[in-house]
Amino acid sequence: MTDDGYRVVLGRAAGDSASESGAHCRTNSRRGFTNPSDRSYPPVNAVCRALHVLKVLNRQRIATVNDIYAETGIPRPTVVRMLETLMHEGYVVRDNMCGGYRVTEQVAELSQGYSGISRVIEVARPLAIGLTKKIKWPIGLGVLDDDAIEILYWTGTISPVVHTNTILRKRADLFKSAMGRAYMAFCDEDERERHIVGIRRQFAAEFGPREELAFRNRLDHIRRTGYSMRDPRTEPLRMTTLGVPILERDKVAAVMSVSLFKSVNPGRITKDVLAPLLETRTNIEEALDFIHDRAGLGASDPREFPVAP
Repeated sequence: MTDDGYRVVLGRAAGDSASESGAHCRTNSRRGFTNPSDRSYPPVNAVCRALHVLKVLNRQRIATVNDIYAETGIPRPTVVRMLETLMHEGYVVRDNMCGGYRVTEQVAELSQGYSGISRVIEVARPLAIGLTKKIKWPIGLGVLDDDAIEILYWTGTISPVVHTNTILRKRADLFKSAMGRAYMAFCDEDERERHIVGIRRQFAAEFGPREELAFRNRLDHIRRTGYSMRDPRTEPLRMTTLGVPILERDKVAAVMSVSLFKSVNPGRITKDVLAPLLETRTNIEEALDFIHDRAGLGASDPREFPVAP
């Protein structure tokens, strides 16, 4: 996927959908779209410059004022003021032995609220918004958290057919939920076996040898078809959920789901819900591959994505 292609994918999902409706919410609105090009105020130039200087120092390890000027084009007196400010805040020190400036360990504090996996959610988020705009049903995005899938993003606030207030921060188990089953089907074998041990303990009364065999067969089916369905006995009984994994470098980085009423015609589910869900999964994974390629991490091996039955 080209640079322009990646921007088009995200633009169609988020920006174009919003512009077509003619309504723009503030970025701090619960129902708004997080669109970096739609700001309430112009950027503070001094903050932008300070961050630029910090990025250069972080990348170069040791840099002089001239090094920073050469890379950023920021006037040397301004570079000095930015460095002095960053030194005052503890993020930069002058290293006289090496003849330049370097970052301190305090810069690590800037990443404490960012878990890495959130980057996958950030990439998937505008595409999930676009999917809900297309199929109407709410989309959930979650990641593994110990023995369950924690739901970190949900498009229910923009879905016209949402069935609950929110599912954010709820935990979907690995045995009965669509998200959990999708994760279990596509994680590596050693991890799967560890989780199955946990399921035996957590669902002791419902996960005997016969149920375990049926569960393993179900995971094989999910791997073949590319999607999972939750246990039909799960509340609310009027709903069903489909789940798909999001792979990054052939590992399950996140899981995406869509919930809808069981009364929807099965033929429509395949065409109008499942097919767009699988397509969105492909687009997210291609976007993640693109980011890796731009970072110089190399291209991933080609993968075949399951086709809806």
